[in-house]
Amino acid sequence: MVDPFEALPKIREIGYKALEICAADDWPTAPHRFGTVAQHKLAALSRKLGFPSPILFGLIDVCAPESEREAMMTRTLAKFRTSGRNPPPWDSGKEQVRDDFLRIADAAARHDIVIAVEAHAGTDFETPEKAVWLMEETRHPSLKLDLDISHFYVEGADVEHSVELCAPHSVMVHVKDGRRVDGKVQYCLTGEGTLDLPGFVRALRKNGLGHLPIYAEVSVQQSRKPGYEPWKTARFCYDALQAAGV
Repeated sequence: MVDPFEALPKIREIGYKALEICAADDWPTAPHRFGTVAQHKLAALSRKLGFPSPILFGLIDVCAPESEREAMMTRTLAKFRTSGRNPPPWDSGKEQVRDDFLRIADAAARHDIVIAVEAHAGTDFETPEKAVWLMEETRHPSLKLDLDISHFYVEGADVEHSVELCAPHSVMVHVKDGRRVDGKVQYCLTGEGTLDLPGFVRALRKNGLGHLPIYAEVSVQQSRKPGYEPWKTARFCYDALQAAGV
């Protein structure tokens, strides 16, 4: 909805000190839409505004079937150079998921990229225990965790337990809020639900993650609503995190 070159100064003006840039295929900053010249220009603007190197949100279809794997790898490598299909059931297919991630991690290592894997509510990869299993089974320096507490929270996992379990493997932190309504996951903005934000921040610091930026994520459940206001949302999430002690 907003031109990236207009967005960065406004994000900085609000007070944010770190960026995440979406490289998903249908986004304005996807590699096939946002060429090398634009990428370098945006990187220069990011540095000028004092941001550290941005995180890229990539949406990699790790478990693509064999017939689509080459195309998936082509799209993925394009995302690496800028810096879904459902997976098999967990109980019967977790070794396949592990091996698929290892192949992607090897490709990431060749581009000096670290992939942060995010567990996701409503899927078969939805608990901190499963996230840690993947890390312990792979033990790849280019494969770590994105600790997005919302997915564990809406599945009923304890926040402090989730942070403690995932902290040794986590390289970035996402936060939004949400709950289950009639069995369906409904996300809301950071600070708009019942997640104990100050408790989450304390848990991060207690487990050695206090140095990491906390990225306020907005679900498409909000951003696709008619009348969505991106800058009002950005300010709301920033104020909620400030009040929580970030």
